Amino acid sequence: MNTNDLRDTWLMFQRERECSVDRMLCDPALRNDFLAAAAVATSCDEELTILWSVLRLRKNKILPAKLK
Repeated sequence: MNTNDLRDTWLMFQRERECSVDRMLCDPALRNDFLAAAAVATSCDEELTILWSVLRLRKNKILPAKLK
């Protein structure tokens, strides 16, 4: 999976939905919307792979934990 595409997808999703990674992970509607967008952007439709990758990007401080 291309993590740059995933990062870009998350940043766009975050701007549109005004939510944090944690909120997206805990909210089924937000999570499903993000997974659909990420699957298209990354050509990966494995939910666990996408979600763990997003979490890894956040923990490595590549993604912001919350909105600025």
